[in-house]
Amino acid sequence: MGNEINVSLTVELAHQCVKCSACRSVCPTYSVVKEERSSPRGRLALAEAVVDGLMPLTEDIARQWNECAMCRRCEWICPNEVEYKEIMFRARHLADEKLEKRDFVKSAVYNGLAMMGNFITKTAMKIAPKILEFYGKASKKEVPEYNAVFLDTGIPKFTKLMPKPTAKPFALRGKISKPNKEKKGRLLFFTGCMIDAFYGKTGESVIKLMNSLGYEVVVPENIRCCGAPQLYGGQVELFEKLYRHNKEEIDKYEFDYIVVACPTCGGALKEEYKYPVKDFAEILAEEGYLVFSGNGEKVTFHFPCHSYTAMKTNPNVYRTVLKNVKNAEYVEGEQAMMCCGFAGYFSVANYEVATELQKRKVKDIENTKAQYVLSDCPGCVFNIADGMYKHGDYKNIQVKHLADYLAERLEEK
Repeated sequence: MGNEINVSLTVELAHQCVKCSACRSVCPTYSVVKEERSSPRGRLALAEAVVDGLMPLTEDIARQWNECAMCRRCEWICPNEVEYKEIMFRARHLADEKLEKRDFVKSAVYNGLAMMGNFITKTAMKIAPKILEFYGKASKKEVPEYNAVFLDTGIPKFTKLMPKPTAKPFALRGKISKPNKEKKGRLLFFTGCMIDAFYGKTGESVIKLMNSLGYEVVVPENIRCCGAPQLYGGQVELFEKLYRHNKEEIDKYEFDYIVVACPTCGGALKEEYKYPVKDFAEILAEEGYLVFSGNGEKVTFHFPCHSYTAMKTNPNVYRTVLKNVKNAEYVEGEQAMMCCGFAGYFSVANYEVATELQKRKVKDIENTKAQYVLSDCPGCVFNIADGMYKHGDYKNIQVKHLADYLAERLEEK
């Protein structure tokens, strides 16, 4: 891929779908709304009609495109290998260009993410923990079970269980962590926005696990948001700026692989940036000799959609790692691979649909009778914790990133 993306929604792209309807069986939004236009096939049919000139581009059509979570599960099951992501981000870009109505909240979110890591956000994140801690105590909304604060804005879509910002945001940047044994390779860790801002401990856990395998880990000093949210949202120019910035920074370093603990970042780095990328769990499964010991607990796992759609990580990677934890029982939910309803800005713009998906995920987790629900995506961890607090038994079910769970149970040799 070059520095610029062809944003044209072409006839060739739009006509890929053969309307077989396989996608409807796995689409999270269709499972809730139950309308044809809310399925991948329906959204592609609208794109096809617009490109063929059979229908004018309207705000209603744009709204249907924007109601997609971009989980890409339709690509995962499609027998015709339809490039749904390629069609949909071009369709959204077209709508932003042609229609006068602008979603200012969406623009604010995507531009805010694009600023992650610059001087302004680094400064803001230094004072954010104190502000949130003060709010939690003053409003008596602290949730110690999840080390979080329930931020009650009075507006449902903006009322969330917020993890307390990490004490030292961006603290991993620019550091090189040496392996605990003979060096076998060098990994570049692309931390991602949520780990940098909220889940610093998760970043430390990833480094600990990779060091224990014998890998040296370097974290770039000046990376920004990977750009996947912006690209998926159709804001291609903003993605291209992030792409150029990150490419220049990453290319300063020598490494064997980029390692990630966020499959959305991993998917973008693999598909758009064309780097060799591995999920940290994939490396653990390949190496296979670290020893983890549980405490008799039962654990379940939520498979992030982008892990097996964008990154193409085999779901058995996670099963293998978890089944090898001694003295812990792994149990899989019936809906373990269904979208949790977060999908970034999707959960704000499509609050009712996202909430229904969140409730379903909570119910499926509770049906497993597990004490821990784990995931490999900081966004999913954030959303499932929010869902457990609002709709579930949050006091008895801990939500953790897989890296944290494993690092805490690593047997040191």
